[in-house]
Amino acid sequence: MAGSNIRRFKPAASNRISAYFSHHLQSLVFSLGKIYQSPATTIMTVAVIGITLSLPGGFYLFLKNIDAMSGDFRSSSQISLYLDLDIDEKRARALNKDIAAMAQVESTRFISREQSLEEFRQNSGFGKSIDTLSSNPLPHTIIVEPVEADTFTVRNLLGSLQAMPEVEIAKLDTEWLERLYTIVEIAKRSVMIVTILFACAVLLIIGNTIRLDIQNRYQEIIVTKLIGATDAFIRRPFLYGGVWYGLLGGIISWLIVELGYLAISGPLQRLNLLYQSEMTLITFSFQDFVVLITSSTLLGLAGSWIAVARHLRQIEPS
Repeated sequence: MAGSNIRRFKPAASNRISAYFSHHLQSLVFSLGKIYQSPATTIMTVAVIGITLSLPGGFYLFLKNIDAMSGDFRSSSQISLYLDLDIDEKRARALNKDIAAMAQVESTRFISREQSLEEFRQNSGFGKSIDTLSSNPLPHTIIVEPVEADTFTVRNLLGSLQAMPEVEIAKLDTEWLERLYTIVEIAKRSVMIVTILFACAVLLIIGNTIRLDIQNRYQEIIVTKLIGATDAFIRRPFLYGGVWYGLLGGIISWLIVELGYLAISGPLQRLNLLYQSEMTLITFSFQDFVVLITSSTLLGLAGSWIAVARHLRQIEPS
């Protein structure tokens, strides 16, 4: 008897599981059909969600491009050493060899006072004024390329070079970049705050859309409850509706950002030609795309869950 009870139980449990997943699939398709039947509402809702999500997405890509460009600058960080004016060229060249032999130094480039004056004469436009000077005011210069671009290592090397008696001034050419990193860090936190605010806006948009859908289907929900349907059964189509809104809104936001950066790529190519540079725009990677779509879908699910949990329990057969 026990064996027969077990055999009878297994099909029943299997049927319940099959029915459970079957209803989820039906709810998924049914919710998509409901969205398709009201195209005006769907287009407006999805467009608003897409525009809202495209703003933090665009800011994220902007900061990603700034990080990439500043990383390229950092990798070529240099230290400029301006020697004392009393140092002659022979001693300056010997110092250049000593610095080049240091373990933290990749390479050095020596610029004599005469070379510096000649370059300044050619590039400054004050050639005639320079010819009237009684003496050369420019020092011997050594350009030092560190082995590593790590900030801590470069700072230590800068301190060691500055301590040399022959060095009058030691200047890190990428000090401005540290200020840029500080500004970028502030921008990152600002984007995080903006993203949270826009995420809340998406929750409100989807929640309000689902609330209106619940009100429009008030009589249908009453009849469904009268025939014994559970709240979970009634809730599923609305939850999947929120999922569809979030998914479609995420795709629209991705398209908006990609089209925006595509519009910028033309002027950027002309700028590259003018300045003979190789700047390239970084767009969404596959991982970024997955994160964007997943986040928008989860926001849709969360917004619909909040709306359904709040308004569905208020509908009860009298």
